[in-house]
Amino acid sequence: MQNVRDLIRDRAARYGDRSYLIFGDHSYTFAEIDRRSRQAAAGLSGLGLSKGDRVAVLIGNCPEFFFVWWALLRLGAVMVPVNLRLSVAEAAYILTHAEAKAVVGDGPSQSRFSLLQEQCRGVAHWLGIGHGGSWPSVEALGAHLEDPEDAEVTIAPDDDALILYTSGTTGFPKGVVHTHRSYLLTAESFARSIRLSREDRLLTANPLFHVNAQFYSCMGSLFAGATLILAEKFSASRLWGWTRRYRANKVVLLLALTTILYNRPPEPDDADNPVEVVVAGGVPPGCMADFQRRFGVRLQTLYSLTEAPLAVMSPPDLPCAEGTVGPPMLIGPNEFNDIRIVDENLNDAPRGAEGEIMIRNRALMKAYLKDPRATELALVDGWLRTGDRGAVDASGWLRFLGRAKDVIRKKGENISAAQVEQVISLHPAVVEAAVIGVRTAEAMGEEEVMAFVVLSGHAPEDWQAIIAHCESQLAPFKVPRFWKRLPALPKNAIDRVVKSRLVEGGRPERSPGTFDRERNTTVP
Repeated sequence: MQNVRDLIRDRAARYGDRSYLIFGDHSYTFAEIDRRSRQAAAGLSGLGLSKGDRVAVLIGNCPEFFFVWWALLRLGAVMVPVNLRLSVAEAAYILTHAEAKAVVGDGPSQSRFSLLQEQCRGVAHWLGIGHGGSWPSVEALGAHLEDPEDAEVTIAPDDDALILYTSGTTGFPKGVVHTHRSYLLTAESFARSIRLSREDRLLTANPLFHVNAQFYSCMGSLFAGATLILAEKFSASRLWGWTRRYRANKVVLLLALTTILYNRPPEPDDADNPVEVVVAGGVPPGCMADFQRRFGVRLQTLYSLTEAPLAVMSPPDLPCAEGTVGPPMLIGPNEFNDIRIVDENLNDAPRGAEGEIMIRNRALMKAYLKDPRATELALVDGWLRTGDRGAVDASGWLRFLGRAKDVIRKKGENISAAQVEQVISLHPAVVEAAVIGVRTAEAMGEEEVMAFVVLSGHAPEDWQAIIAHCESQLAPFKVPRFWKRLPALPKNAIDRVVKSRLVEGGRPERSPGTFDRERNTTVP
């Protein structure tokens, strides 16, 4: 197969009347989503959208996401999914940087279209989904066509298919460009790595704008001919009930979600579910065996990046080992997937030694959009420099040791510390700021954002005013929870902030004078 359009056509022909997608009380066959996406493609084509055009998608978890997504893939257009939790300013940056020709949004997103239009003059078409909205709907564009044909545009494996924006260490998000080949190879690898077949029923609540849901749950199920059960959003109290209702035997979760599940009080029926396998970035440290026993599942751990969705996963026939992730993900014949650990000079580190993780396979990102320098630094002789720390043991399993980039991981989201620092520093009372991630007792492996702030002169500690300023510029999950005033930030000889010195002495969020936004209290 040369592209995802070929895969969609093949699976519709092979599994036409089988259920591909279940959402709530609605079930959609492979043939039905094939037809609905062909209609949407014809309608979008009628607007003048064609191969190479970038279309931003602001849609939550619902079937319409698939209709639009697959329609764009059929046209050879490029989808730019936008995190729905971003502020208007953050979303506008992405639309402008990606040079989106059209924007498609669901109901909540359409309510922000007028504000986005003011900042995104280059967007030619603003579209909705469903019927009855104030914006033209994608469905209506092609509704008059009974059985539209695909536009026979040539789509090569290395043609752009997707641009995912991820937090950048410079403060501005980077557009990660993926190709049709990236989708196809990762889908096959994921299906092989968890032994996904057409008899399986895989459930996920992960957001569709995220690399995880797209490459693993959606494309993996399409490749295998399996049934995908999609939840609108995650609910720890309902998850196992969903698995029983829909007879789901495999589940894909983000690390943040396994943590939430595990932190719930145990119930007598926790293991009373049909799930055989849970695929996740991990579970709270030290809880792997108990997580599997408590919920009656087998865990397959995963390490990947937006730049490298095909990366590392524990194999289907060996138990997970506490503290390690696994070997490189399985891949098809005549393909390779390698990892290596290197020192600061990019020389191979001795087996077992700590260093930077590098990954090589043909599903890596193609480039950072409009950023050749960052691309050159990240892709070295076909290897991706992840910036993450790790070690490989004697059996070839990766031990993940942490993110080396200045990125904070909170509830499945990557947060650029530099971006938050820039926004805080724009407040008139602030001279400078440094932001770090801190692990609280209740977070169980996830991080909270903490800001250290130098205020001008004798300015009072009006944290609420600074927080309100941040809330006007940042997505809510990026606004720091913990705040502390310092007379000066610790710096080295070249005037660079030394963030390691901010955490000397233990738990900075518990240090005297720290304000906790969530509890609205200050540590005495």
